[in-house]
Amino acid sequence: MKSSTTRIGRLAMVIGIVFLLTTSAAMAMNEELVGAVVKTDQGCALSTDSGEYLILGKDLTGVEGKTVTVTGNVEDGVKSKTIRVNSVKVMTNKDIIDPSAQKAESKTE
Repeated sequence: MKSSTTRIGRLAMVIGIVFLLTTSAAMAMNEELVGAVVKTDQGCALSTDSGEYLILGKDLTGVEGKTVTVTGNVEDGVKSKTIRVNSVKVMTNKDIIDPSAQKAESKTE
């Protein structure tokens, strides 16, 4: 009886550790990036001040050349950085010229 209780305790501990590691890793990778959508040999990418991120998970060919805010999971790969997109917002000229106007509008709505 004692050996099965020990096994169950060890299994629960391993499951708990795996859960904590995957949850904290997922939370740490979710980022918001602003940049231009560009076409590359590998597909669409987001060109930002911090580099170029290959876009995964969404087709953004319809907004090539536009400035967007992308939220998603960022990974630094061996050959390139990637972002698995959760959401996209196309920026307007007003957002780009005066970012504080966007914040003021969202507070009044």
